[in-house]
Amino acid sequence: MKKIVNILILVIVSLTLTGCKESNGYKVGASPIPHKEILEHVQPILKEQGFEFDIIEFTDYVLPNASLDSEDIIANFFQHTPYLNNQIDEYGYDLINAGGVHVEPIGLYSKDYSSIDSLPNDLEIIISNSPTDRPRLLKLLDDAGILEIKETTTNEDIIKSSLGSISELFNSNKTVTFIEVDTPMLYTNYVNKSGDAVLINGNYALDNGLNPLEDALVIEGSASEYVNIIVCRKADENNEFVKALVSVLQSVEVQQWIADNYGGAVVPAA
Repeated sequence: MKKIVNILILVIVSLTLTGCKESNGYKVGASPIPHKEILEHVQPILKEQGFEFDIIEFTDYVLPNASLDSEDIIANFFQHTPYLNNQIDEYGYDLINAGGVHVEPIGLYSKDYSSIDSLPNDLEIIISNSPTDRPRLLKLLDDAGILEIKETTTNEDIIKSSLGSISELFNSNKTVTFIEVDTPMLYTNYVNKSGDAVLINGNYALDNGLNPLEDALVIEGSASEYVNIIVCRKADENNEFVKALVSVLQSVEVQQWIADNYGGAVVPAA
């Protein structure tokens, strides 16, 4: 079954990339906001260093790694390390973290409630169906005082738990129920008032016009371990372009641009 899934993914990747503008430079895959915008900002800087590249936009979380594995792109920029490790375990990709760039704080949003204190005792929260996001989501809810993760609970426990038993891993004065949806559908569920609140990934919030600092009931702090990274194939870890790309993205100038341009909604990692 896994081989069939891999074949289907590669077919979709080929169709996705058909019609992409060809160039003599490299191709880097990225999600729209803020990753693509950040890459667009550094394109002229890298051009001055002799490196030209096209940005291939992806709107899901599966195709960028499949495309990288099949050598359609030289690197991608959309994910954090826990997600990368999960993809490697699932598909056997020979991919590596080439360097961290920024953090996109996840926020808790609600159309019906204006503060954490006003949330109901029977609380229904919409979350991403990505298991690797779960520890991050529960930690945010813990920090917000909505629940308290038990001291004996590990991240692995949270990832492997079913939704039906996940409540056994934390204490809460509320009855907290989670409903999982595909990550791109989080904003739609927020707009449609599905559930009492929705935990939305930072890039999807920005892409749909939300300002995490102003619109979220609570967001992650800047110390989040879920840094968004540049990923490449293990065989390309010493590639001159990949090294130059990471170096520019981690430079003081670009990190300051990220801080200034996104006003705290995207947090520099360096």
